[in-house]
Amino acid sequence: MKTDPSNLIEVSLSLFRSKGYRRTSMADIGRATGLLKGSIYHHFPNKERLLIEVVQHVIGLFENGVFTEARRADLSEKQRLDGMVDAVESYYIQHRVCALVHLWPDALQESDEARGMIQQFFRDWRDLLAGLLASRYAEAEAHRLATDALARIEGAVIWLQIAGEEEALRECSKQVRNLL
Repeated sequence: MKTDPSNLIEVSLSLFRSKGYRRTSMADIGRATGLLKGSIYHHFPNKERLLIEVVQHVIGLFENGVFTEARRADLSEKQRLDGMVDAVESYYIQHRVCALVHLWPDALQESDEARGMIQQFFRDWRDLLAGLLASRYAEAEAHRLATDALARIEGAVIWLQIAGEEEALRECSKQVRNLL
């Protein structure tokens, strides 16, 4: 099994998604990677640092994948919105959980840095969406609609996780696409 930091982050993310941050021990991560607990500490000085790296990794997945279409200057706002919504829907259908929302309760209590990163991620996502909507709506209304859209998306992801049904997310995606 690979023992580099990126593999430890991926394995930790998977365990955090399934068991939660608090219920995942360093020994669990060691078993999943074939490493002794002490070897993990060679890469990460503590579990909080690992949480921060996992949060950064998830944010990077969105920044470098999900949000790519939304930032393309060569597309119309509608094309950019549709591309981002398609990518968001695909990501969540594949993963069945929003890792950052799932990690939020623990980040709130365990790490000021992770908490701040998660908060900033959702503010940035809202602002990105509001920027696309600004071609049709006044700034305040674009922000209100973007905030509502993100709340609906995350609610649909929770429904997907709980009920295993994709339809709520697909319907939510359709409603967001129809904003432009």
